[in-house]
Amino acid sequence: MRVLWIGFGQAGGKLANTMMEVDRRLYSAIAINTEQADLVGLDHVREKVLIGRYILKGRGVGADIELAANVAEKALSQIMDRIEILVRRHDPEAFWIAAGLAGGTGAGGAFVLANELKRIYKNIPVYGLGVVPAVTGMPSEKEALILSNTVKSFELWNHYFNNILLVDNQQYEQQIVSRESVEKSFQRINHNLALMLTTLLSAGEIRPSPQEVFSSSEITATMGNIGDISTIGYCGEEINLKSRPWSKKMDPGTHELESIIERSVEKSALTFPCDVSGARTAALIVKGRPQHLFTQAIAKGKSRLEEMTTVGKVRYGDYPDRSSKYLSAITLVSGITDFSRLDQMKRRVQELGEQQDVPQTTYGNGVAEPTAV
Repeated sequence: MRVLWIGFGQAGGKLANTMMEVDRRLYSAIAINTEQADLVGLDHVREKVLIGRYILKGRGVGADIELAANVAEKALSQIMDRIEILVRRHDPEAFWIAAGLAGGTGAGGAFVLANELKRIYKNIPVYGLGVVPAVTGMPSEKEALILSNTVKSFELWNHYFNNILLVDNQQYEQQIVSRESVEKSFQRINHNLALMLTTLLSAGEIRPSPQEVFSSSEITATMGNIGDISTIGYCGEEINLKSRPWSKKMDPGTHELESIIERSVEKSALTFPCDVSGARTAALIVKGRPQHLFTQAIAKGKSRLEEMTTVGKVRYGDYPDRSSKYLSAITLVSGITDFSRLDQMKRRVQELGEQQDVPQTTYGNGVAEPTAV
């Protein structure tokens, strides 16, 4: 699937930059920010737009979602002119706007741009990639603001995107290597996410063609309707290539592949931890050496996913890679209904005694109107 990545704000810009680093053939990208300094280090994104130059002097909006939305609204013609050039040049099959849900520029500007893109390009879906922040070790006042902003912006986004993929940085905190800086850990998280997403989005584009092609239309069908929220799960095991009995690596077999598929939707494996039962749609990509992609194991694993997600039919594609050292499964689950993580955030804000004007949140396919900005 050809995707135009739109990095809005600091977190979104870094994600778009990483996506371009991973696959320039499949992707095009543009970065938008109110902070001049945040655009400087994006070496893999050529198109960069500084908005609010005369109001903010290139110094950002802080964490003010409403100010960011107003600035984005005023800069729409400037942004859309640059996007139109990229659309004509690359003919994308989808727009994907990446931003941090807790910040200002991306959280407030992304839904404004999504609304305009859907108005102009009626036949191209507009997806969101929302990053949920980690707040471990933050002072209580900042934590309350960050969590409150996350809930606010999620409610706003929920009415403008064809689908929102959630990525919870808190989910990856325990995987941080000792002595690893915060910047390095975010780079690692972004890179792993980019590899996972690229495998999913490029499965139907590889040559030679896979046995079961997972096309762009199937991605679109899985992503679904306005208000749908998705999460991606990954499980991979390094395989024993030389069949040494003392090796700690996995000897690939049917039971091992079934287990990998099933474990790809465990809470700890998902970009946004949730109970996947009750989901609306799901899709599975199995990647590995062709001789390890066992038909019977995949069929059983797929059947097990259908039981766990209660989805009638899980879409499927394979990704044969003759040089892969891993056997892995990537599962996209859309239309999830478990938002206990966001409810936990709201409770935490109340506990901190820093309640703000957080709108009443309606998840999934809710019909509540977003707060005007």
